[in-house]
Amino acid sequence: MKFFIYVGIVCLVSSILHPKSKWKEYVGVAGKSGWRCHVIYPDPNNHGPDGINFHDWDDDGDLDLLVNYEEGKYSRLFFNPGDGKIRNLWTDYIEFKHGKCEDSGIGDLNNDGLVDYIANGGWIYFNPGKSMIRKPGSWQKMTLFDREQRVPIVIDLDEDGLNDLVVGAQSWFKQPKKDKRNPKNWKRYELGSVTWPMTCMVNDLDGDGDKDIVVQERRKQGTFYFENPGLKKVMNKWPVRVIDKQTGGMFMAMGDVNGDGRIDLVKASDKVRIFLRINDTGHPKYKMVEVEKPIQPKSVKVNAKPKGVAILEMNGDPTYPEILIIPEYEAQLWYLALSADGRWSSHVLDIPGPESRKKMDNAFVADLDEDGDLDVVTTEENGGWGVIWFENPLLPK
Repeated sequence: MKFFIYVGIVCLVSSILHPKSKWKEYVGVAGKSGWRCHVIYPDPNNHGPDGINFHDWDDDGDLDLLVNYEEGKYSRLFFNPGDGKIRNLWTDYIEFKHGKCEDSGIGDLNNDGLVDYIANGGWIYFNPGKSMIRKPGSWQKMTLFDREQRVPIVIDLDEDGLNDLVVGAQSWFKQPKKDKRNPKNWKRYELGSVTWPMTCMVNDLDGDGDKDIVVQERRKQGTFYFENPGLKKVMNKWPVRVIDKQTGGMFMAMGDVNGDGRIDLVKASDKVRIFLRINDTGHPKYKMVEVEKPIQPKSVKVNAKPKGVAILEMNGDPTYPEILIIPEYEAQLWYLALSADGRWSSHVLDIPGPESRKKMDNAFVADLDEDGDLDVVTTEENGGWGVIWFENPLLPK
């Protein structure tokens, strides 16, 4: 009898310390804000979903999700179940096996008009076409390198009409003209050196007509951009232009946050740093504004650090978009709003169960439920939620 009592106590303590099914109490439940958190697929075994890619892979008119699992060493392509079932679990998926993967990307890397998948930066899965899309074995895998990298993006750097692959915000592989699925034909070049990139974005920051690479780096370099040196020098190392030397920052978003027509930057750090662009041409100049975190609900016991960031409409006032912030650990989402007098204010979203969402990632935005407003999709580790989306109630169905 004592043995069974002991086992019962151990199980009870384990369930308290590891509430892997806690999400079931809160999923789909609206708070005062009207926002709800839905589970696309839970993660009870800590396989670590860690990145989102949107695309209509089966061409049925609905956005599907390709998600990489860092600890599980696989990726899953979740097929959207459609309007009537989108708030339920997405149980129709295929799976790709590979090594440890913290980031992923998509783009056409063999010039056949189909969107391919890049896991980790080194493992490329070529899209076999709609008729074979649900057969993972038909996705031909090409390995450029066999180790973990970050932030793969697809971009035509040398303007030859073929997409190239940038990995780690520093190395780029030029797409060959022939025999594109042979890794030996992909020649590697270096933009420069990056330690731990969190975000890599493309924009013509200096207005000279070519594509610069904006990097938010976490450990040593802070926020900077590689200035495109022009076609004649594109295969050389690119000049580095520093925007913010502060290290320790997480993700970054880009967009016009104050309605002046200029592209601004928003960085999640100890505080939220907003870089308001103040010039129109040439090397960008910014006015930096820091916004404090809001007071979290009493149920939140940790001092959560801003991590994910996105720019979208959230309060019904179309004058300016809002800045949504996802905290890293066990806290409520919040957003920053700009008033007519130029002041920023912080607002907490009341979404039930913030303390059960243990470790969240970046904010990926899309109109997932097709109701006319942008929803927020992210991943959660260690709390069992897994792949989740926050439903924007601005234009409810």
